[in-house]
Amino acid sequence: MLNFVSEVVRYFTISDQCVRAAFIRYSHDADTAIQLGQYSDVFSLMQKIRQIGLLGGHSNLAPALHLLRTVVFARDRVRSNAVRVAIIITDQLRTNAHIHAEAEKVRSQNIRLVAVAITGLDRVDVSFLNTMTDQVIQVAEYSGLVSDARDFIVERYACSSLTTTTPRPPFLRSTTSAATGES
Repeated sequence: MLNFVSEVVRYFTISDQCVRAAFIRYSHDADTAIQLGQYSDVFSLMQKIRQIGLLGGHSNLAPALHLLRTVVFARDRVRSNAVRVAIIITDQLRTNAHIHAEAEKVRSQNIRLVAVAITGLDRVDVSFLNTMTDQVIQVAEYSGLVSDARDFIVERYACSSLTTTTPRPPFLRSTTSAATGES
């Protein structure tokens, strides 16, 4: 998953004036492994992403969504005209009222949620993801993350040579992590 996040970020123009990225890890709890705007160039950000350790245990997205809404994208931390996007990567997610409630709070703050679901292990409730996110990208297994999901995300959300006018997104990284940012 870290390789996937790094590969997607590679196509963003990371700077104080363009895309600012953050990275949230989650399991039972959540933490911010990279603060919004902590890195102002793509190479340093990619290097840091590759060094992040995953959290073990089960996957509870609710604390990550709460952290995203209240800390990472807090009103005093984001530019007023910024497009805010969170990309959630998960290989295990079941229907949960608390997660759904947090997702609704996030979306009520005009933060777009995009989910990348690794569905081959049959631990992701895709219909539940569809109710709580703006977009779901399904990938059969981890090996398909870069080839099957990266180009779609980059073309849709990144300001890069692969896209024309689409704004860039932030990242949220999952199963036991998440990545997020603003453009």
